[in-house]
Amino acid sequence: MKKATYMALAELCGPHLLRAVPYELSAAPELMPDASCAVYIAIDARGGVCCVGSVCRPGNNQGLASHVKEYLHNLPKTDKWRGVYVVPLRPDTPEPEVRRIGGDVAGWLLPYDRERWPRAS
Repeated sequence: MKKATYMALAELCGPHLLRAVPYELSAAPELMPDASCAVYIAIDARGGVCCVGSVCRPGNNQGLASHVKEYLHNLPKTDKWRGVYVVPLRPDTPEPEVRRIGGDVAGWLLPYDRERWPRAS
């Protein structure tokens, strides 16, 4: 993903954006940034967007890492994840806002694994 694309997606977060992380991360949970609320974008080996997801676990700084770890262990489709882009949100972001932002990001990126696509605003 180009940095400009990531930054445009980060703008969708408005005041809920905690910080920008405009580079691809390994999908390894232990390498995830600390975030209790976040939107994540999984990328395949060709750079295609596999899926967009979100997590909201107030009070749990490792909420994002825990969520990704659960996905990697329970969903075979994550085998194709090469990396993840993360949009960390402020820990006080209400869950409905986290879901809305995830839906807006998915609406921009159109991931090809859409069975649990968040609802856009």
